Amino acid sequence: MTPRPSQRAVIMDAALLCFARNGYGATRVRDIAEAASMSEGALYRHFASKEELARELHVQAMSVFSEELLAASVADMATASLRQMAARVLTLYREQPAAFIYALLQAPPAAVAGMPENRDLPIDIIARVIQQARMQGSVRAGDSRVLASCFLGCLVQPIALSLTAPDCVRDILADDEQDMTIVEAALGSLGLTS
Repeated sequence: MTPRPSQRAVIMDAALLCFARNGYGATRVRDIAEAASMSEGALYRHFASKEELARELHVQAMSVFSEELLAASVADMATASLRQMAARVLTLYREQPAAFIYALLQAPPAAVAGMPENRDLPIDIIARVIQQARMQGSVRAGDSRVLASCFLGCLVQPIALSLTAPDCVRDILADDEQDMTIVEAALGSLGLTS
């Protein structure tokens, strides 16, 4: 008998919140079950383990992230796509903070390694747009995946810092006041300027 999809979604939402708030390692199955308002036994009818749940959540969150990047990468000029992609990353964090934090900052290595091979990762999508921008003569030389990592790092690091050192850095992403600065830093990592 297949479990009801509505319960599965409730479990996944509860796990995502627990993982984003406490980290994967500190979250127990009991925590997820309590957040989902069910017993541990009921949770295990839907997922064989916390690891299985983590993998499924990671695939789901990264799929959404990839789809959003693809949708933002359709401009005629690759540099315009990169600017749109950077802005979309910041907006996506505001719209889905738990999924963003889990997928990009807290997913365990086993969940990351569990990504299906036939799926484009966000880094692959960014790297392709960087290659297009290079062909259009606008991006510095260098390995496209390394540059994509630098670009994404410039976008993610302010989020990570505001979450881990709130006394040092205010939540710069609570509103879009600093978005231009963050986007320009990401573009600058590629050798692009306004």
